[in-house]
Amino acid sequence: MHRLGLLPLVKRFQFHAGHEYRHREFSPKLFNCCTLRWFRALASVQEFGIDFLNVPSFMPRIGRYFGHFLPTVRSVALSEPKGSCRQIVYFIGMFKHLENLKLLCDTTNPLEEELADDRTLVPPFVPPLRGRLTMMCFKRVGILKEMIGLFGGVRFRWMNLYYVDGVRLLLGATAKTLETLWLPPTDLHGKELVLNGVQTLTDDSSHSWIPSGI
Repeated sequence: MHRLGLLPLVKRFQFHAGHEYRHREFSPKLFNCCTLRWFRALASVQEFGIDFLNVPSFMPRIGRYFGHFLPTVRSVALSEPKGSCRQIVYFIGMFKHLENLKLLCDTTNPLEEELADDRTLVPPFVPPLRGRLTMMCFKRVGILKEMIGLFGGVRFRWMNLYYVDGVRLLLGATAKTLETLWLPPTDLHGKELVLNGVQTLTDDSSHSWIPSGI
């Protein structure tokens, strides 16, 4: 595509590596002078996805690799990202027009992430985050707390939460904006859910909830 000059026209970028290639993390080691030039030519990307992103490996020159995405990216998907809570939220906060976020498959040791966190690291922007949040098999509640604290809350209108810790935290943060919610009933263990004065009960027959009066 670079030979035809088509890279600036690409709207969706996805770095995908199956679990058998988990050692192939996305880090500066993947780049040389040519591949970095091609990567930076992707100036129109709106949807951006990376498996095994190693955020600390790009610091502190992270803008050199991802700065060209800032004006256009609206959706980010991260599968098994590596880094502390603050580092990952910093990466998310680089995309000032970000509406949709997907976080998948966390395997990080919570104690290690807490010890490695840099409390002075502040995201450069507060993205809108008014679209969709999808989280699957993600247990790092610290990332959610940092997002809510550093971004002054989150405003997602649609959420798909599949075996996620911190569901109630997210529901409280999106109580004024949430329109559609999907989650398996086991996430709330059959307990009643109260959100902005609307009460419902998740069960095996109805996983999708569209709240009224919000």
